[in-house]
Amino acid sequence: MGKRIFSLLLWGLAAVFIMQTCFAPDDKGQGTSMANQRTWFESFETQPPADYPLILENEFVYSQWSATGASCGAVYLKKFNEQMHVDNATEHGMKIFDAKWSDGNVPANGVSDHSIYYRRRDAFRLIESSSNGLVTSTDPDNNTRPNLDSLTWEVTTLDNGLLFTYVSENGVELTKKVVLGDGYHFDATIGATFREQELLGQSVELEIGTGGGLYIEDDQFYPNPYIGVAVLDHGVLDDVDFANPSGDLDGISRDVTQSWKAPNIPFVVEGSKYFVSAIRATDSNGFQGAKYETLIDQNHPDFTGRAGSTLNPDAAYWLRASVNGSFSLEPALLNSTDDISLQWYIGPKDSDILSDDTYGSMSELINYADYERSFFYRIFFTSSIAPAILWLLQMFYGLVGNYGIAIILLTVLVKAAVFPIMRTSQLKMATYQAKMAVVKPQLDAINKKYADDPQKKNQATMEIYKKHRLSPPIGGCLPMFLQMPIFIGLFQALRSSILLRHEPFFGWIDDLSQPDSFIDFGGPLVDFPLLSSMTTLNILPIIMVVLWVYHQRSMPKPTDPQQAQMHKMMAMMPIIFGFVLYNYAAGLSLYMIISSLIGIFEQKVIRKRWPVPTADELKKTSSATK
Repeated sequence: MGKRIFSLLLWGLAAVFIMQTCFAPDDKGQGTSMANQRTWFESFETQPPADYPLILENEFVYSQWSATGASCGAVYLKKFNEQMHVDNATEHGMKIFDAKWSDGNVPANGVSDHSIYYRRRDAFRLIESSSNGLVTSTDPDNNTRPNLDSLTWEVTTLDNGLLFTYVSENGVELTKKVVLGDGYHFDATIGATFREQELLGQSVELEIGTGGGLYIEDDQFYPNPYIGVAVLDHGVLDDVDFANPSGDLDGISRDVTQSWKAPNIPFVVEGSKYFVSAIRATDSNGFQGAKYETLIDQNHPDFTGRAGSTLNPDAAYWLRASVNGSFSLEPALLNSTDDISLQWYIGPKDSDILSDDTYGSMSELINYADYERSFFYRIFFTSSIAPAILWLLQMFYGLVGNYGIAIILLTVLVKAAVFPIMRTSQLKMATYQAKMAVVKPQLDAINKKYADDPQKKNQATMEIYKKHRLSPPIGGCLPMFLQMPIFIGLFQALRSSILLRHEPFFGWIDDLSQPDSFIDFGGPLVDFPLLSSMTTLNILPIIMVVLWVYHQRSMPKPTDPQQAQMHKMMAMMPIIFGFVLYNYAAGLSLYMIISSLIGIFEQKVIRKRWPVPTADELKKTSSATK
């Protein structure tokens, strides 16, 4: 009875975990405070960016920059494809970032009270955040001020780099040096120089932003994009505060959604399922704050041309996000320069790459983003188990060259590891049941005698248990308990690891990170909860449920009425999980199918060859030894 209750609790916990994962509310940053809304509006140019594109590329990255704003308009990753069976979506590879530069939706006068509708998405975007406008000044007539990303900067070409320079009318010289490194990162230096004496003693307040144009995956199991702000504790990375964009157009007057005032922020990140755009302050002081902006999603361009029109206030249009790191520059002497060193990583969310010393504390980004954002992940040690699972998968993949077969080998390894524990628990349970069969007549008599006195009934029952040394085996549910962290770890690893992206198994299963769509219905077959998400015929989840049900029904039926009722309740779990996991990664369904097949094999073959003694056999053995 205890084992079945515990099993039900474990399955229920897993179900709650999956439901929370699929339908969790937006994760707002912890320890944040709402930022004060700016009192001025940005102005927007009506012409396309100047001198576009300026190209920086290496073996991995192709990027396009502009003298307008000294910012990046597009980034391509040469080693990745957007879709299966397509060599490259473009001649440069997969477009991982797109600023969506366009003048079609900008108001004729370049100014709008609804400036949020025309947000730019420039990557590595430099913004002046000081309200007094030390570099650019506010027009008192219409309360607008051109920002740094709408100004035309002078450009000097470097060795695989660019040097942007802007000198304001009052003598503030800003420089932005960007050099593409050997991998997926840019090294940058931003400096300020005061050319006029009256500027001394003041500081230039700046922000550097990710842009909000990162490529995202449409995945109900992985809400993206997200932004993150790293938090230090005594100089050591302690946490990363995350948030997902949300909100309505109606009632939101500006772009700043949340702000962090903590000093020494090591990095800020805009992330998706497989890729990240992270800006790290390589100086020891880090960023002195951070701001999170919400943006209109590029998938809804019709909204961007409707500023001032009536929009549905109940619809959440905010599906994009940008995060900015804040810092200040204060030259101490005339014609001297104060600068900050930065690193911009834009590439795959790959632990093998990010663990390099080049990226400092960003090596922990994947753990915080994918394995520690939920209470369920932490109690099942997902941050340790998921990387171990991926390491084993990579090892098996190196042997067989197919991640589907690697998952099968991983499943066999897991089942083999828990088999001795499972066998021991089966023997202990059989022994316990044999002893219970011996004392059952006495327990029945006690139940009958003290039917109206629960206290005396419990006391007499405990005396019987003590006399015959009866206690339920504590390890009865240990095999299932040991497999639950592996299930959770594999669930999360398959959900977010780039290793399985576009990795085939065989036949129609051409991407283990996606459902095994055998037939595309072109839309939901039935407009009904749970069923409305079924837009394709996925074979593996159906096989998984059939095997679960078969395995469960082939197990011995309990004779106790309470256990029988519990058995009926557990019989619904495979059906529920089948609906919840129907659109999940094919790799997880494959794991569950192989696990069920091994369980059936163990029940039909191994138990016949090395049977677990029945209660009657153990009872006879016990009587013979007396």
